[in-house]
Amino acid sequence: MRRATLILAILYLLLLVIGAALMHTRLNSHWLITVFLFSPRWVVALPLLLLVPLTLLVRWRLTPVYLIHTGLILFPILDFQLPRSPATSTEATPTIRVLTCNVGGGTLDDRRLIELLREHQVDVMLLQECTQAVADPLMGQLGWNHRQMHHVLIASPLPLSQPRILGRQPRANFNAVAAIGCQLTLPQGDRIQLASIHLPTFRPALEKIQNFDFQHGPDAIDRLGQTRRGISMRVAEAVGDVNFPTILAGDFNVPVESVFYRDYWSPYQNAFSIAGSGLGYTKYTRFHGIRIDHILADKNWDVLSAQVGPDLGGDHRPVIAELASRSRP
Repeated sequence: MRRATLILAILYLLLLVIGAALMHTRLNSHWLITVFLFSPRWVVALPLLLLVPLTLLVRWRLTPVYLIHTGLILFPILDFQLPRSPATSTEATPTIRVLTCNVGGGTLDDRRLIELLREHQVDVMLLQECTQAVADPLMGQLGWNHRQMHHVLIASPLPLSQPRILGRQPRANFNAVAAIGCQLTLPQGDRIQLASIHLPTFRPALEKIQNFDFQHGPDAIDRLGQTRRGISMRVAEAVGDVNFPTILAGDFNVPVESVFYRDYWSPYQNAFSIAGSGLGYTKYTRFHGIRIDHILADKNWDVLSAQVGPDLGGDHRPVIAELASRSRP
C-alpha cells in the first residue's frame, strides 16, 4: 500500500504536468484540449480527495508533496492570479477607467450597472449583446455619448468619433457585427482608439460534444476555430491600422490559454492577468466558471487595477480596469 501510494502520487503529478503543458502549447487547438479549456477544470483536483487521506494513513511523510500538485492545479490549470503590487501613477498622468460586459443571457439590472459605473468612476463602457431596447433607456439615464452598431456598443461621457465596423460574425450568425471601433478624445486633448469586441462562440460545437456527438462535434470545433481565426485576423488588422493608444475590450469567447486567443491578442496586455487576483471568472454555467471577457491595452498604457464586477442579471460578469497613459516621446 505504501508503494502503491507513492506510484499513484507520481502518476498523478505526471498527468498534471502533461495536461498543463498541453494547455499552454499550440496543441491546445486540438478539439479535445479545446473542450477541456471550456470544461470544469476543477475536476482535475478530485483525486486529491482520495490520495491525501490515503497518504496520511499509510505514508504521512509524503503528504507535503501534494503541495506541488495543488500549485499545478491552481496556477497553470485554473489560471489563479495572485495579488501583486500595482503600477503607480502620478497626478499628472492621465488615467482612464474601463468597463466591459456582455449583457445578454438574462435581464440587465440597469440600476445596478449605473451604480457600478458611478462607484468606479468609469470613463468608458463597452457592451456586447446589447439590444436597442436595452441601450436606449440605459443611455437616456446616463446621458452619455454612445456609438452602437447592431448589438455592440461603446459609450462615454467624453467625445466619441463616428464608429466603424472592424469585423463581422459569420453568415450563419446573420453576418452580425463582431467588433466596432471609434476614437475617444481625452480631457487633455489626446485621442485614443477604442474597440468593443464580440467574437464567435464555440458553444454550438461544445454542446455536440456534451451530447456525446463525437461524429460531428470535433469537426464543428475545427470549423468554428477557422471562422474565429478569420474574424480575429480582420479585427486585429483593422485595429492595427490606427496609430493611437489602443484599448480593446469585450467578449472574446476564449480563455487566455487558448491558441485562438494567443495568436491574435497576446501582443496586448491583459488587464486582469496583470493586475487582477483570484480566478476572475466572467462567464458562469451551472457547474463552473471561465474567464472569456477581457480588457486589453497596448504598450502605451500601464495597468493600475483590474477586477471582475458583480452579477448584473446576465450570465456574464463585468470586467473593470484602470489604465494610466505612458509618456510618449
